[in-house]
Amino acid sequence: MNKNTLIVLAGGFIMAILVALIVSSSLKKEPEVSDAKLEVLVATKKMEIGYTLKKGDTKWQEWPESNLFEGLIQREKKQKAEKALEGRLRRVVHMGEPMMESVLLSKTKGNIVASSLKKGKRAVALKVSAASMVGGFINPGDFVDVILTHKIKMAGSDKAVVKDTIKQYATETILENVRVLAIDQRAVASDTDKIKVGRTVTLEVDASGAEELALVSQMGKLSLSLRGIGDNQIVNDGTHTSTTDVKVSGILQEIIKRSETGGGKPKEIRIYSDQGVQSIEVKK
Repeated sequence: MNKNTLIVLAGGFIMAILVALIVSSSLKKEPEVSDAKLEVLVATKKMEIGYTLKKGDTKWQEWPESNLFEGLIQREKKQKAEKALEGRLRRVVHMGEPMMESVLLSKTKGNIVASSLKKGKRAVALKVSAASMVGGFINPGDFVDVILTHKIKMAGSDKAVVKDTIKQYATETILENVRVLAIDQRAVASDTDKIKVGRTVTLEVDASGAEELALVSQMGKLSLSLRGIGDNQIVNDGTHTSTTDVKVSGILQEIIKRSETGGGKPKEIRIYSDQGVQSIEVKK
């Protein structure tokens, strides 16, 4: 094999290697994919059914344009997260979940009270007045205690037994820390400072509480005691806390004290005979 032949073969071998490298490089090169990202609305925490969205409950988060799907709420210019979606939830929403209009109760349809009830709870409506609902300062979402004031009817022997406890009237705290669901047909707190006195208040209670409210509403006058925000302390240890007329009235207590010590009118015994009636004073 002469020198020229060797040069031709070597040149062909080198060209083959170069072609192979070029082809391999072109096959490995991936097509460019757009990595554009948008901002969509997501939840910042877990929220339960009936929860009303507030500032801080949602935020804007970057989202790949290739992963967008129908219903996602995209940010428009410098829109604030709390302004993009407002209302009450119709289902549980989890932290980080993309928010959509479909998670909200319809403003024109659906039973918002039924949707906001917690599992095992019941909604019970009570008739109220300005005095019994703290002058109109109670709003949906507040927590209250239910107080019953009623008249006690006792026979003569019963009166003697409880004379140092009660004469006629008693007040009892029936239920504590009860959530207010609605005032009349309004199930959300008013966004104005105007006070409105309702005629009915709907409360969230368990099945036993529903029965108690149905009964005590027939026994006497019901009043609602408004709790401060964050106050969930339960005073009731299984028996209703109560106050009676004797406990609060110094006059009644004085009367009872005098009757027990003989400070009242001396007692007399009347003896009837054929000679007439004879009165004998009994001294203690």
